[in-house]
Amino acid sequence: MLRISNLVIPASSTRQLPGKNNAQLRLSVNCYEDVRNDRFNNNNDNDEGINMILAHANGFHKEIWEPIIRSLFNNKNLNINKIFALDCSNQGESAVLNENILPDTYKWWDYGYDILQVIDYVQIEEPIVGIGHSLGGTATFMAELIRPGTFSCIVAIDPAISPATLNYAMATPTLKRKDTWENREAAKESFLKNKFFKTWDPKVLDLYVEYGLRDLSNGQVTLKCSKFQEHYTFVHDIHGAFQAFDRLHEIECPILFMTGEKSEMNSREWASLKQSRTRRGEWHEIPDCGHLVIMEKPELTIFPIESFVHKHLVELKDIPTIPNNPSRNDEYTGFQIHPKL
Repeated sequence: MLRISNLVIPASSTRQLPGKNNAQLRLSVNCYEDVRNDRFNNNNDNDEGINMILAHANGFHKEIWEPIIRSLFNNKNLNINKIFALDCSNQGESAVLNENILPDTYKWWDYGYDILQVIDYVQIEEPIVGIGHSLGGTATFMAELIRPGTFSCIVAIDPAISPATLNYAMATPTLKRKDTWENREAAKESFLKNKFFKTWDPKVLDLYVEYGLRDLSNGQVTLKCSKFQEHYTFVHDIHGAFQAFDRLHEIECPILFMTGEKSEMNSREWASLKQSRTRRGEWHEIPDCGHLVIMEKPELTIFPIESFVHKHLVELKDIPTIPNNPSRNDEYTGFQIHPKL
C-alpha cells in the first residue's frame, strides 16, 4: 500500500524562462512511499535505500507513472526508499498553479533545472535513479549534464533526442485537438473513440481522465496542460533535443534506452545510434507499442527497469566497470567529438 504526499515547491530560479513579469513559478510534486516498508514504519530514512525521480512526457502529468510506481515498490530486491514524480511547470497540476503566469513559450532545459530543484528542495538522498519518458527522458539527461553525478543511473523511455538533421512534425495535430468536454465521463467516451488512445492500457487511461483534466467553473472539464502549452513545448525549443543528443557522450552513469518497437521517434536504427553515443548505454525494445510506451505497455517496462537498476545499484555496486569509448564521428555531426577524459 502506498502513501502519496503532494508537495508544492518553488520552481528553479535558475532557468531560461521565468514566469510572466518574473513571477515565481511553482511545481507540483508527488512523493510515493510503501507503508509496508520497515523503513516507513520505523520513520527511518535508510541511506542504503534507492530513491527515484520520474519525469513525464509533453502533454501529460506525474500520475501517469503510478502503475509503474506500484510495481516497482513490489520488488523488494531493489530496496526502494521513495519515488518522486513531478509535473513539468506548464503541465499537470503545475500548469494549474502557474496558470496566470505561464510564458507563451517553453525551454526544455528548464525542465532539467526543475528536476534538480526537486532533488535539492526535498533533499533526496543518493543513490538516485532518474527515469523519464520522451521529453522527460531528455530533461533527465539535461539534469545530469547540468550537474554531472546527480544520478547513479538513468532510464530513458523513448527519449525525445535526435540529431539536428532529423525533422519530425510532432506538434502538427496538437492545436486541432478537442480540449473541452461536458464532464469526465464524456471526455473518456471521446478518448475511447480516438485512435490515439485505443492502444492505451485501461488503468493509464483512467489516470489521464482523473488527473489530466481539470474542472471549469461552468461544470465542464478541460486539459490541465492546454493544447497551446503543449504546442509551445513541441515547437519553441526543439533544438534542446539536438543539444542533448550531441552531448550524450558526456554522461558517465549507466543509461538504459527503452524504446517502443513501433516508435515513430526511435526506430531501431535511431535507438542503436543513441546508445552508441553513450559511455555506458544499454538498449531494450518493448514489443508491439509505439512512442507512448508507458501508456500502452506499462507492465512490460517493469522487468527491464528492475533488472537494469538491480544490476548497477546492487550487483555491481562496488565493482568498477569499463566505460565504452563512443565515437562521435558520424554523418549527423560531421565532426569528431572526443569523450571527456
